[in-house]
Amino acid sequence: MACKNLIGTYMCICPPGYTRQPGGDRCIDLNECTAKPGICKNGRCENTVGSYRCRCDQGFIANPTQTECIDNREGFCFTEVLTTLCQMTSSNRVQVTKSECCCDGGRGWGNNCELCPLPGTTQYKKMCPLGPGYTTDGRDIDECRVMGSLCRNGQCVNTLGSYSCICKQGYTPDISGTQCVDVDECIQAPKPCNFICKNTEGSYQCSCPRGYILQEDGKSCRDLDECSTKQHNCQFLCVNTIGGFTCKCPPGFTQHHTACIDNNECASDPNLCGSNGVCQNTPGSFNCDCQRGFTMDSNGQSCEDMDECDGNHRCQHGCQNLVGGYRCSCPQGYLQHYQWNQCVDENECLNTQICGGASCHNTLGSFRCLCPTGFNYEQTSGGCSDVNECSTSGNPCKFGCSNTDGGYLCGCPSGYFRAGQGHCVSGLGLSGGASAPAPEGEEDENSLSPEACYECKINGYPKKGRQRRSANSTGDELDNEPVSLASVDVDDTLHFHLNISDLTNRAHILEFTPALSALYDHVRYSIDYGNEDGFFRINQRDGVSFLHLSKKKSLLPGAYSLQISSVPLYKKAELAEFEDRHDKDYLTGQLGDVLKMKVEIVLH
Repeated sequence: MACKNLIGTYMCICPPGYTRQPGGDRCIDLNECTAKPGICKNGRCENTVGSYRCRCDQGFIANPTQTECIDNREGFCFTEVLTTLCQMTSSNRVQVTKSECCCDGGRGWGNNCELCPLPGTTQYKKMCPLGPGYTTDGRDIDECRVMGSLCRNGQCVNTLGSYSCICKQGYTPDISGTQCVDVDECIQAPKPCNFICKNTEGSYQCSCPRGYILQEDGKSCRDLDECSTKQHNCQFLCVNTIGGFTCKCPPGFTQHHTACIDNNECASDPNLCGSNGVCQNTPGSFNCDCQRGFTMDSNGQSCEDMDECDGNHRCQHGCQNLVGGYRCSCPQGYLQHYQWNQCVDENECLNTQICGGASCHNTLGSFRCLCPTGFNYEQTSGGCSDVNECSTSGNPCKFGCSNTDGGYLCGCPSGYFRAGQGHCVSGLGLSGGASAPAPEGEEDENSLSPEACYECKINGYPKKGRQRRSANSTGDELDNEPVSLASVDVDDTLHFHLNISDLTNRAHILEFTPALSALYDHVRYSIDYGNEDGFFRINQRDGVSFLHLSKKKSLLPGAYSLQISSVPLYKKAELAEFEDRHDKDYLTGQLGDVLKMKVEIVLH
């Protein structure tokens, strides 16, 4: 303890680590651990007589006076930090201490990206007391190891507190000696290139003017032979020159820059090939072609008439030679072509009256008059007359036939209705009763009634071509037996209301029989869908197929929707026989259309 004299009194001064006893003249030990908050950061403070010491945490070591804990942990150093995230690409992946990183230009350190203090701040001065290049405990930092990316295009050499660069060839250190910059060899003396010099990164490149090529030494130039190396655009001849080339043209061409323009001899002399020849210009020359009917003479200078009748003239009925051509004599039905020397067929059908009301079909040397299916051509009247299919030996209808213009109509037995083309349908659903569907009236243009019949569309005629004729007319009546001409519309669903108590398994709800003779015994009727529970069945007996119940016990009242179709049973041999006996249009009518009928049976 020291004594300091004052005016009229004195003061006792205690050494560091001690403090005066309150109200006394003695010095007692100062407990720095409690008197100085924050002391021994990253460690634990232990008081000693007149001082203190730090017991450091793992990863930290005490300084020589043991009054401070120095960070000795190692981790990656980052030179780029985006907000609070260290950029891994800015690290060279070398484990260093935090002071090695932050005192050497680093921005972040460690797995948790601990931010480095900014230079000039109190924290920076505390971490780097000797400034950049030195650790907290005063050791020199090896910048070449910590940063890794220093001295690009050179080699990094560590120095005390800093570093320097030894640069590769083509580069030189900058003023600070910490970077390698490119050397511009093109401004040096002497110049490295004899002609054109271009500086590149770390080097340079020599080039030559157009027409010259760089020699093997990479500096001097020699003349380029464009002609031998094919680096020219001459159309014909190339002549090499120093630093370039020139083009030349062969006879018959005129030089124009690098191109050779052909001389058009035919335009210069119009009479070059005579009056009967045609001049054809060619590259560098010309050719003479003779007109049709002429040939080149033996001297090859003029064109003379060719006698076509002496050779292959293609005339079948005589030949007459003409100057520059020939003429053929033509038989009846043929005409001399206006341009070619040939006989061509005369199109008699150009005369619209030649077949009257029939269609005209031209043939070689003649013509033919044709009528639509169902009509015959009458030579005397010059028109088409209807064929009465009902009067032929092979009557197409099973029960009765009525002739129509261009076709025929098949009737059905009494009590049956016509359904589709060539089918008859009857049964409980269609025979009387208030709930049975009535035959369609005449107000529907597609309907057929018992009083009148219309031409069927089996031959492809439109509706407007049909002609009504009475069922009782003479000449094409139905058979003497009663025949039904009433029809049902198979395009609409047929609705039937039947009493389930009155039905038996033998009751014929619907009956089907073919109206066309060709379909008899060659068609069957089946249920397409709606009979998944098997309540209905179609059987055939004596040429009649009938729809009846198969399971009445489990049948419940309600509506049942069915689709019934006809399935042809023709075999290949039978179809071939029909084709032999009839043309295809008639065969289409004979075979009839496939019947598809939708039925809704309401049982109550």
